[in-house]
Amino acid sequence: MRILLALFVLLFSGASLAFGQIGHRMICDLAYEQLSPAQQSRVDALLAHTEFDSFAPACVWADRLRGQEQYDFARPHHYVNIGRDDQVITMEHCPDYGCVLSAIQHHFALLQQDSESAKAAESLKFLSHFVGDLHQPLHVGYDFDRGGNDTGVIFMGEVRNLHGIWDTSILLQLGFRDYQASIDRLRPRLNDSNLQQWQQGDVLDWANESVQIVKQIYAEHVPGKHLDERYALRHQNTIETRLLQAAARLAWLLQQLWPEAEIN
Repeated sequence: MRILLALFVLLFSGASLAFGQIGHRMICDLAYEQLSPAQQSRVDALLAHTEFDSFAPACVWADRLRGQEQYDFARPHHYVNIGRDDQVITMEHCPDYGCVLSAIQHHFALLQQDSESAKAAESLKFLSHFVGDLHQPLHVGYDFDRGGNDTGVIFMGEVRNLHGIWDTSILLQLGFRDYQASIDRLRPRLNDSNLQQWQQGDVLDWANESVQIVKQIYAEHVPGKHLDERYALRHQNTIETRLLQAAARLAWLLQQLWPEAEIN
């Protein structure tokens, strides 16, 4: 059984897409809603340099670059890996060629210098996507199995990998196929109390939140155990909170970029 499962993992362990399209779009829709009209106009002006006419689909763009040689540099910027015995993550975990931590810092800094050009529009697309990646716990995962890509699981009777079910499968099991109903259900949690709590810290603080979740995921992982809807329900609050935190923090970063636009 373990041999068969390992073979299936090889088939399903390609670079996974954090939170999938559903999660990334939801993060950016909710972030956009938190911006002032003037800040939204800044986003819209940058999107005019792109093929996208709204923010949410632009946030999925970075996952569609696979095979485009000019963007090979960005492949390792979707994640950062830690050792199994590491208790916290630091910038020393980020290789010289970059990781999700340095990529967020880099594109934020570029947008501070230039918030109008086509190059800035590309940085906006990268920044918005990588903030979402950082909040999918297994994008701050263990190096021994490539953030769960090499750990096979059987979820709802289908062979998957641990990374993949945290990207998309759990969301689908929780009913996120109904996008509008899901976003309407989550929106009230972006209240003043939660925003005050979440809109602080920096990429290392947010990454270390993911580290703690990763430790919990692996502490309960039993190889060969079939996972069902009870697994999704047990982790529902965690995964929904990470989506909301990503939205709150992306909005906060954009508000910091354009503070002069806070008042309409």
